[in-house]
Amino acid sequence: MKLRSGLCIVALTLLACPALLLAEQNIVKNGSMESGSGPAGIDPFVADQWTEFGENVERSPTANLEPPGEGHALKSFGDSNSSSAGGSQIITGVGVGDNVTASVWVYTPDFDKLGGSGEAGIVLEFLDQFGGTISLQQLYVLNASSSANTWIEAAVGPLAAPSNTTKVRISCRLKWTPGNISGACYWDDAQVSIESGPNAVLNGDFETAGPSPGQSPVGIDDWTGFNDQEKSSEITAEHGSYTLRLGTDDAYSGLYQNMGTLSAGDQIYLQALVWNPSADPLNGTSIAGIKLEFDANAEVPPAEENLAFDANATADTWTPVTLSTTVPDEATVARIVCIYVGDGGTTGELHFDAVSAERGSAPGVNQLLNASFEDGTGGANGLDGWTEFYSDVSECRKSCLQGTELDGICSARATGTSVAGVYQEIEVTPGESLDIEVNILTPSFAQLTGGGTAGVKVEWAVGGVPGNIDIGGATNTIDAGAPTDTWIPIYIDYTMPEGTSALVRFVNIISKGNALTGTVYFDSCEAVVLNAFDGSDIDGDDDEDTGDYAWLQRTFTGAGGGLVFNGMTFDADDDEDVDVADWNYFVPRFTGPLP
Repeated sequence: MKLRSGLCIVALTLLACPALLLAEQNIVKNGSMESGSGPAGIDPFVADQWTEFGENVERSPTANLEPPGEGHALKSFGDSNSSSAGGSQIITGVGVGDNVTASVWVYTPDFDKLGGSGEAGIVLEFLDQFGGTISLQQLYVLNASSSANTWIEAAVGPLAAPSNTTKVRISCRLKWTPGNISGACYWDDAQVSIESGPNAVLNGDFETAGPSPGQSPVGIDDWTGFNDQEKSSEITAEHGSYTLRLGTDDAYSGLYQNMGTLSAGDQIYLQALVWNPSADPLNGTSIAGIKLEFDANAEVPPAEENLAFDANATADTWTPVTLSTTVPDEATVARIVCIYVGDGGTTGELHFDAVSAERGSAPGVNQLLNASFEDGTGGANGLDGWTEFYSDVSECRKSCLQGTELDGICSARATGTSVAGVYQEIEVTPGESLDIEVNILTPSFAQLTGGGTAGVKVEWAVGGVPGNIDIGGATNTIDAGAPTDTWIPIYIDYTMPEGTSALVRFVNIISKGNALTGTVYFDSCEAVVLNAFDGSDIDGDDDEDTGDYAWLQRTFTGAGGGLVFNGMTFDADDDEDVDVADWNYFVPRFTGPLP
């Protein structure tokens, strides 16, 4: 913790350097892995009551038939190592001679269309009391020639149950010749009816998630796991009763939590404890530790637009379209867009020219380059300073046809039945004004008709995404030479660089390397931001209330008593304890009871 204190510089004075007081906001939840159901927890990618077979099967929200609207279906796609995949369910209470029908609907999307030798459909099996197959019927209705984005029914029966039948099994099955398959398929609304009775399939619409057959990715609350990871009580935890166990079954395994958004200048300190067991330690080139990852800011302000130009505009006349706004909090980049929006009934064309973007911090100065589209040849990114965008049924390109220019000799021409235009990004400062103007013309020889519109749009960005702080560093990683059977502290101390703003992610991870075995355990993960809140906020809710006070009581050690889990949030003077000095810092910042 000493490394996160600032330097005290004494110049021309003999005054002592006082302790640096640190306001700290904890932004990681369930850092000691106590809450959560562990490996048998609910897995959002597993459909309850169904048994999956094959490598690539999951409950997916990408496609849905039942219930109408948002929901889930069972998804599968092929691989080069096997020849079938899907899900099955056994239904009991079937007697000899009973008439049984089964059905399911199958689907493939146009963006991931089933191809190659892939075939998808339904299998109905009659089983004896021991689960052996007596007979079966199968029907594959989906293949490479099937229509995309269309639900197709696969139905078999009615079939009379043969001798010795006690149950049936319905299977949603995808089959293929190994190595000859592409795309994916989905199943929904699975049904089995016995003697024309009600649907006997449980969770036939795949809306209910089930327990994981292995380690659940959400078995530890507030965290998401991947590969060989699970909640564990195998060793004595540093705090509470549980730890996170990571193994080397896969190249990388771990657990991560998205903690919120940080911007330039924010300082975050992450720490954890890691245990290298002598019974199964790291070996070879395997390493383990904590990472700090970044993703695009999830709190981007919404775009603003003014599409005031339409088919009612006077031909051969330049019409200014303006947009005046204030730069939102956090935004550091504005994308200025000259945009044309056609529809199926739009004909004609229009031209953009003499575009300006003026910042409140620099009045009278146009921030845009090549504002009259004179420089560059046009075409894909051919206009200097601008990026052109369009689709197969729309177009945006440079035009130097006489009579379609306002400033200089060229303009940007847009036409078609979809969206097209040009854009350019400029730097901005939160809170300042931004005034944008574009001049638009539609010529009489190709006058705009139909529902097409055009104008100006501004899209916001909130800073760049810095590079990840990966394992391998001296302070955040252990390897095969690490001590065994002791809790080893590891940490990352990081300040967001200028011009950045990103979602931050805490990652506990093990890299297998060339090891065949090896296990590590993590506990007491903490992440505090030192400049986000004036006080001690243990739950990241932007106040200091009775919940924070309760944690202060739990972590109070007195002078020289050291730090226990979550004590870092309350160590305001950074002297490795929670004592009266920290209490005196906490009290005047108390905001009241929980809401």
